[in-house]
Amino acid sequence: MGSGKSSGAINYINKSDDEIKFLYITPYLDEVERIILSCPTKHFKQPKEFGSKLKGIKYLFNKGENIASTHSLFTLFDEEIIDMVYNNNYVLIMDEVIDVIEPLVITESDLENILEKYAVIENSLLKWTNPKYKGKFDDYKRLCSLDCIGIYNDKVVLWLFPISVFRAFKEIYVLTYLFEAQTQKYYYDFYGIEYNYLNVKGDNPSNYEFTTDPISYQTYDYKSLIHILENTKLNQIGDLETALSYNWYKRNADNQLIKKLKNNCINFFKHYSQTQSDYNLWTTFKDYQSSIRGKGYSKCFLSSNARATNAYKDRTAVAYLVNRFFNPYIKNFFIENNVQVDEDAYAKSELLQFLFRSAIREGNEITVYIPSSRMRRLLKEWVEEVSLK
Repeated sequence: MGSGKSSGAINYINKSDDEIKFLYITPYLDEVERIILSCPTKHFKQPKEFGSKLKGIKYLFNKGENIASTHSLFTLFDEEIIDMVYNNNYVLIMDEVIDVIEPLVITESDLENILEKYAVIENSLLKWTNPKYKGKFDDYKRLCSLDCIGIYNDKVVLWLFPISVFRAFKEIYVLTYLFEAQTQKYYYDFYGIEYNYLNVKGDNPSNYEFTTDPISYQTYDYKSLIHILENTKLNQIGDLETALSYNWYKRNADNQLIKKLKNNCINFFKHYSQTQSDYNLWTTFKDYQSSIRGKGYSKCFLSSNARATNAYKDRTAVAYLVNRFFNPYIKNFFIENNVQVDEDAYAKSELLQFLFRSAIREGNEITVYIPSSRMRRLLKEWVEEVSLK
């Protein structure tokens, strides 16, 4: 994080031949603007509304333009776009990973009906066997044609991002940290996609470039910069290994524990970090944001899966009120298909991505409240690890 991945990508784009076409996707519109301004000779275009932005991006692909867009639009790509991408030799640069697998809601009776009459399970994917079918299951038929309905334990249904979208690109660069701990890596492993790890070399943003050479990155003294609150009273609520997980919130939504957590958060910002609201940052699961919101930090919320934004780099006090675990159905789907999942590495990756939205990304001190004993342990282990290098 902060090693110059985006600057390396910009330099790579600017030095590339004009025949190479790029799609650059990023979570935020301000980063789209950055790419457009930083690559003036490439004339990057944003999709405009032609009835919809999906039609707008199809118009740009059809013209062979360099395109900068957001993750949300990328997830809507269809077969027509896949054809245009493949035939125009596009290179994809992804600023951070995307959600590539999610639970898919389908009734048990509908699934039984589909399996009895229209489809079979092959290699944990639903395969449609009735090409002439037309009816209420047309959407499932289309998803099956893209190999993006996963089945676990013969009944749990998952949506997987169409792998044919990724396969349509000439090359793909994913700009992220700890890729080996992220869902997109496990997804690539499931589909047998090969990938290499790159580093960034250079002494300033103007000459950063990608390399396969080992790089010893100059890091900050995180031990002296990250001040983790060690307070028995405020941390007691997270002592159990699974405390502050999503299921914990769901289980305790109507009792005093949520109120206690809110009071702990108020206490942290008021008496421990003693920061004004403009310097605070906090997160919880979005479904419980309103329950935890309190005076002095209510407007400082950021989604726990936020990435690739520098908008909060002045925040010096952080309350991280979640304990991240893999969705068990997704985890078991991967394990059933011989893809090993590291729960702690995933949780650590999610935590670090959030913390590096704050002032620590520029080497400034932060005070952190992490009541989950598990997440606090993972952060301490990471600090020790990077401090030894």
